[in-house]
Amino acid sequence: MQIITHENGPFLVNTYLVLNETSGKAFIIDPGTDIEPLCKKIEKEKILLEATVCTHGHLDHVFGVSALQKKYNIPFYMNKMDLHFIDSLPFQAGIFGVSDPGIPTLDFDLPTSGMISLADIQINLLYTPGHSKGSVSIYIEESVFSGDALFNFSIGRTDLPDGNYNELITSVKEKLFSLPEETKVFPGHGPSTTIGREREYNPFFD
Repeated sequence: MQIITHENGPFLVNTYLVLNETSGKAFIIDPGTDIEPLCKKIEKEKILLEATVCTHGHLDHVFGVSALQKKYNIPFYMNKMDLHFIDSLPFQAGIFGVSDPGIPTLDFDLPTSGMISLADIQINLLYTPGHSKGSVSIYIEESVFSGDALFNFSIGRTDLPDGNYNELITSVKEKLFSLPEETKVFPGHGPSTTIGREREYNPFFD
């Protein structure tokens, strides 16, 4: 498995292209406002893009979904508890002064637990609410895509709609910190880290 990180847009969101190097299949996690470099890579290397998966429904993490659906005719996975954010994307875009990304169609309700397979890769799903009600972290092999639940030495905001500080702290402690300490954390913003490092040094946890 190869993970290509693309920090992009005014929100500096991390968009990830997860590539199965054996099959040449891939999926994108949290497409931001500038997905063109990843699209160029997909087309140049003839990668078969199978899906878009979003850790939650906030504008910065779903901005590129509609464009990817139109360009590649691929399904969109996200937990439906965050669907109200999708329905209000034009309004959110106006507030933040960015272009209207359009309203994508949610094809699959991303489960809050269990496993799914995309690009011939087995994905474990971890329910990590607190930043939003529908936040789901994506655990693959020795890597976890934490969305805006856990950052390098920080955690996601809880002052937004559906945010809950105590819920987020519990999510990280019970779901993410239960992973092996060598697990690499790929967050929604900022540099990558590891579970062991955050468990020991993150100032939001005792």
